[in-house]
Amino acid sequence: MEMMIIKAITNPIFWFALLAFGVVLLFVGKKMNILNNTAYAAAVSLVIVVAYFSIVDHYLMEMQGLDYWYLFRK
Repeated sequence: MEMMIIKAITNPIFWFALLAFGVVLLFVGKKMNILNNTAYAAAVSLVIVVAYFSIVDHYLMEMQGLDYWYLFRK
């Protein structure tokens, strides 16, 4: 079970999906006028920032021949 979770989070497609989910939440929040709620806005911002950072860092390190996910592997 633990190995499946690690394998999932080390896949860039997971981070692209999480980024898309965050953008959808952003548009839903804007449409429903709930972006004024600080907790909602903070959660959506955190999802987008973490997903975007992980995607960019993964590809930048991969271009240099480094392994971004070495911290998660045993």
